[in-house]
Amino acid sequence: MNNNFDKYLTYDENNKHITVGVAMSGGVDSTTTAYLLKKQGYNIFGVTMSTCGKEDKDAKKACDTLGVPHYLLDVQEDFNKYVVTYFVDSYVIGDTPNPCVMCNRYIKFGKLLDFIFSKGGIYMATGHYANIINNKLSAGDDLQKDQVYFLGQCNKDKLKYIKFPIGDLEKTQVRELAKLLNIPVYNKKDSQEICFVEDGKLKEFLIEKSNGIIGKPGNIIDENGNILGTHHGLSFYTIGQRRGIGIAGDNPYYVIKLDGENNQIIVGDNDRVFKTHLIAKDINCFLNDINELNNLILYAKTRSRDDLHKCKVNLTKDNLLHVEFLEESVRAITPGQLLVLYDDTQSIIASGFII
Repeated sequence: MNNNFDKYLTYDENNKHITVGVAMSGGVDSTTTAYLLKKQGYNIFGVTMSTCGKEDKDAKKACDTLGVPHYLLDVQEDFNKYVVTYFVDSYVIGDTPNPCVMCNRYIKFGKLLDFIFSKGGIYMATGHYANIINNKLSAGDDLQKDQVYFLGQCNKDKLKYIKFPIGDLEKTQVRELAKLLNIPVYNKKDSQEICFVEDGKLKEFLIEKSNGIIGKPGNIIDENGNILGTHHGLSFYTIGQRRGIGIAGDNPYYVIKLDGENNQIIVGDNDRVFKTHLIAKDINCFLNDINELNNLILYAKTRSRDDLHKCKVNLTKDNLLHVEFLEESVRAITPGQLLVLYDDTQSIIASGFII
């Protein structure tokens, strides 16, 4: 046995009185989470959410093997309301949405947590690569899978009910543990696509759900308003994009803005894609008082795979967050994406949606 895993596999008699509901998708992370908690002596049950009529049977198989209850929770109505509708509406106005953020906020750490409470659970456990330190969400040890970014809009008051049993492991270690425990899905591929959109069918999905609005052609213009060409729907272009725009010039053009109000794409030189500051709304603060954010020096991520950028933050009178980058300009800041602010221990201090 790998001695590095001893603490994850050690039984504790005191845990048998603690009931934990495990959010199980059928993947290796959540399944390993359930196996470990069972090994540690917790009284567990599994819950799988039905978000769009699909069901992964691996989660139930795992619960059957462990001899613990498994529940299927139908959240399709709320998922459509808080995630799918938001996703489509964001694209209509030219924003780039982050559906996982909304799902975590309203569905997993909302409806699912409430369901676990209703079944007698004291805690909810998930397979996120994240930690909770001093009642603040912190990045997991596997920095290649910073899933804490996607939890940035979760209610801080709910953190005391959450467990992340694999948060201090790396993905390769989780697969090794799963293989050690004879978990059948130890080598199952990670899900990469949007769960409610058929692989490769995003364009068709958006056009259908928006009644064709998203696929409406419009002008591609430069910053002086000169028409350079025609686009085929704002949603199919991204800030910072160079290839595939469909126009030519003496110098390369880059997408610098998606104008949903006028259904236009504005293009310009590469240096126009870099920004020295941003503004964010819908601030979720993990401090005691949102006003404590004023004048803090923090580290910003403007998308999940972004680097950390040193910055200074301040609140406006309208509770918008103004972020000034201190060491470099940041490329391709995209409205609709989540800004997440970390301290120097990689704990989340606040988050908000870029405007």
